[in-house]
Amino acid sequence: MKIKDRKFFRKKIKTIFVISLLIPLISFLSGCGGKKEQPSTDNLTNLLQRGIRPNEMGMVMVLEYHRIEEEEGSYTRSIENFKKDLETLYQKGYRLVRLHDLLSGKINVPAGKTPIVLSFDDSTGGQFRMINKGGKATIDSECAMGMMEEFYRRKKSFGYKALFNLLPSLFDQPKYKQEKIKYLIENNFELGDHTMTHPMLSKLSDEEVQKEIAGSVEMIKKIDPKARIDILCLPHGVEPKNTALMFSGSHGGTSYKMRWALLVGSNPFYPLYHYRNPGKLIPRVQVIDYDPTDGSGAEGSEYWLEFFDKNPELRFISDGDPSTICAPAYMESRLLKDKLPAGVYFVGY
Repeated sequence: MKIKDRKFFRKKIKTIFVISLLIPLISFLSGCGGKKEQPSTDNLTNLLQRGIRPNEMGMVMVLEYHRIEEEEGSYTRSIENFKKDLETLYQKGYRLVRLHDLLSGKINVPAGKTPIVLSFDDSTGGQFRMINKGGKATIDSECAMGMMEEFYRRKKSFGYKALFNLLPSLFDQPKYKQEKIKYLIENNFELGDHTMTHPMLSKLSDEEVQKEIAGSVEMIKKIDPKARIDILCLPHGVEPKNTALMFSGSHGGTSYKMRWALLVGSNPFYPLYHYRNPGKLIPRVQVIDYDPTDGSGAEGSEYWLEFFDKNPELRFISDGDPSTICAPAYMESRLLKDKLPAGVYFVGY
């Protein structure tokens, strides 16, 4: 072989060697920041064949309860009606989720079902009551927690989740407060800050607002340092004059950071990845009956449940896959892709 040919041969070998090194490197990089792999549409095809038309760009609800007592009344749901509420929600295809998951876009409910959040304000005794049974403290079957627990035993798919917005009363049983907070945390319930004295925050100074919010955080953390408190439930649904203090502040050595503030509002809302999302101020729907003859309860739960029965195209319907946001293709233009969790993609049809 001539010297010229040998040089050419060596150069060719080097080129092949370099290419052999680059190919796996390019493949690696393409999986770590190149074109993202889109999810399969097999699940969607199967759902459509079963008559399920997902719409994960539809509206969702956070329901608002206060007292749970024997008789129905203002800001009071009767025990009988609370039991009916659970059954109605289940039969209409609603499934319980945590507020954090709903607002973060990490929504995991079965295909064809709708996520919903139950929230309880004021931490009254009817929400969570302990009784002595055979010398042992047990959950009263006639309080909200007991009724949810019993319903969950019968209908596991409904879920066992809720948000409790706490006042210092802490369910009106001081000797059980530590046990109750521990139970809620260990069973993945959420805790919200409802302030110390339930004031009209708009009438307070900046220092007083922070004292109310930070005081509640301090109170709960003293009971259980593991408690996660990053949801503020606004008393009366009223914001302070300095709205920034709803989300960040400190008092007496205790700081707080809130992700969302809950209103006493009266309507459903679009998910936070939808361009018409409510931002950090989350409306809720009070649980009350609706009377179409006089219009009473027109902003309550029964009204909105009937509304979605009549307008199913506006309701959030899950595709059963938490890694995709599935909806009619034209809705992709309404999507805020930067609000989606990592690894979640839109799938249209």
